[in-house]
Amino acid sequence: MRDCSGSVAPLALDDWNSKFSRARNADFLAMLMAAALPWSTTAFGIISAFWLVSVAAVIDIRKFFQFIRRTPWTLSLAIVGLAILGTLWAVAPWSARIHIAGTTAKLLALPLFAYQFERSPNGAKVLCAFYCSCVVLMGLSWLHRFGIVTAPFSTLVAGVPVKNWITQGVEFVLCAFGSAALSIMTWQRGRTYLSLGCAILAAAFVLNLVFVPSSRTALISFLVLLPILTYRYIGRRRSLLLYATVAAAGVAFWFSSPNIRERFASIPQQIGWYETGAVQASVGLRLEYWSNSLKFIEEAPFLGHGTGSIRELFARAAAGKKVTQNEIVANPHNQTLYFALQWGVTGVILLLAMWISHLLLFTETRWLAWIGTLVVSQNIFDSIFNSHISDYVEGWIYVIGVGVCAGSVAGHFSNAKNRNTLSP
Repeated sequence: MRDCSGSVAPLALDDWNSKFSRARNADFLAMLMAAALPWSTTAFGIISAFWLVSVAAVIDIRKFFQFIRRTPWTLSLAIVGLAILGTLWAVAPWSARIHIAGTTAKLLALPLFAYQFERSPNGAKVLCAFYCSCVVLMGLSWLHRFGIVTAPFSTLVAGVPVKNWITQGVEFVLCAFGSAALSIMTWQRGRTYLSLGCAILAAAFVLNLVFVPSSRTALISFLVLLPILTYRYIGRRRSLLLYATVAAAGVAFWFSSPNIRERFASIPQQIGWYETGAVQASVGLRLEYWSNSLKFIEEAPFLGHGTGSIRELFARAAAGKKVTQNEIVANPHNQTLYFALQWGVTGVILLLAMWISHLLLFTETRWLAWIGTLVVSQNIFDSIFNSHISDYVEGWIYVIGVGVCAGSVAGHFSNAKNRNTLSP
């Protein structure tokens, strides 16, 4: 599957018998998947079906089964297996059981992406396709924010032309850090103008998060990820200078951005509303979901209540009470609680083990390893307030990001090892 030139041409349908052409098709389709993901789940689903066929056409079954024995991929497959088994003891309609089990199926693509890009040099191009797509989305977001472009987008939030502000925030945080990393990398290689362009795009993503409606989780995750992602790459003095600059910018943003002040100043008020039962708001609802979830977990701590049972649990607790539909949910807005409710301690252990094993894939200091660390770290933090692995777009961002980066890093290491072995 590896092409030494690293080029990716459009689909080579005229030469399907060539393994090289089929591998090139698989890489090209992976790029299309990454580019479509921020925009359309329908287009993404169609392209992913073609990608799956193209990967199946080039895969070596024996080598692939050896490959998935590695711990990071075994754990992701084990989560899918547990979700399927959990349908057997769930207290939920079969439609709900099958639906929730299906949301974990995307984890099956993790080892496929890793296997593909361990043998292909085009992993960085997949990430660049996602990045370029988000750059276009960010430009459209600014135009939509100021009412310059509204049709054919019908979202109710100005500046969020597609999807929602939670998804857009996840994408833009990733791209802000990715832009900064590209800027540093190109500057070190003497490509001054490209470096400045990447720095400007990084600033544009950050300003969008600040001045366009975005989730609190995205804004907080930016500050949390900053020290995690700079620790290995910047010296202590430069880090302190960077953090001081970010702190000064944060103060300036607080006074200049109504979006930030509104999002964070309302937190104590919403907690007060929750305690008095006066008004329902997002912060109070999350506290309600979490407190109820802990009670449900105590009832079935080891194997949980089964796949797809969360809505039934909340509906049962609401029986005979005056509640709104916002209080009967199929998602407690916390990934750990989501696993614990359905699959108990067993599911939580598998989830935490998978996250840790994926982090350990990226111990190098190469750019792709840095991006892999970024994707995993963001998913872990954001999953405190959301269930991003179970969500569609955010879950696929994790699968593609981790799979492509892990495969590319492993492929680079394998090639370097082979070169050292063959050299006199």
